[in-house]
Amino acid sequence: MNDISGNPQAISRKEKRGLFVVVDGIDGIGKGEIERALVQYEQRLNRAVFDSISFSKANSKGLPELKDFWNPPETYYDTIITAEPTYAGIGHVIRNEIIALSDRKYSFETQIEAYALDRLVSMVRVVIPALKHGLRVVQSRNVASTLVYQTIKAEEAGHNNAKEVRKKILSYRGNALALEWAPDLLIIPIIKSIPALMHRIEERKKTQKDDKAIFDNSLFLRKANALYASTWLKKIFLERGTIVRYLDAGISPETTRQQAINIYKEFLESCRLN
Repeated sequence: MNDISGNPQAISRKEKRGLFVVVDGIDGIGKGEIERALVQYEQRLNRAVFDSISFSKANSKGLPELKDFWNPPETYYDTIITAEPTYAGIGHVIRNEIIALSDRKYSFETQIEAYALDRLVSMVRVVIPALKHGLRVVQSRNVASTLVYQTIKAEEAGHNNAKEVRKKILSYRGNALALEWAPDLLIIPIIKSIPALMHRIEERKKTQKDDKAIFDNSLFLRKANALYASTWLKKIFLERGTIVRYLDAGISPETTRQQAINIYKEFLESCRLN
């Protein structure tokens, strides 16, 4: 039996048959708008979409496994929707405890460890099996988030050697595995005005659940926005064959959705040509 969680030689990017698309960026920037646009486009292509997020929230088993979305002829989907952190197990703990605003504080090292473990389980249980069976995976966030967010949290804790922090992040198996199975397309929304973003976040809290996360402040998000646009982050993914595309998320939700669809259509066309 191959142990894809622990043996770097047990898996290869070349094994992948499905397409892996990730949307990553700072909080409140419109990742949800992009993901919904991509899902709707998939559905217009008559592709059956399995929402692992809704599954995790509704089922006591937590994360789905292969038989829940690919078990022909009874069960078969074309596209899987996933998210990091997950909504089960350690992912639930991350969302509701480790990064939640409270009197309890967790170090950036603990954050890195927790995200890496959650990522490892998600990759092994959901993402890699889906890709190996030719399914598309559309995911919110991946290791790019940890490289950005926890680098800043480390800086806040007095660790100013960003290269060493990033090296530490990538030493965890879950993060290394995520880069071995790097996305085919990484969409990063960027915004020019952080005050406008903060206003958007405050307005959203009036109609949607407030995540009350430790990252929701203008100084942190300004730093994170810059890191998402950085050359070093882009290089990490380009070196692994990922197509990296940016979009301007500061115009309007409608424009954000249209930019995302244009990027996605161009990407799918390039896959057909190749």
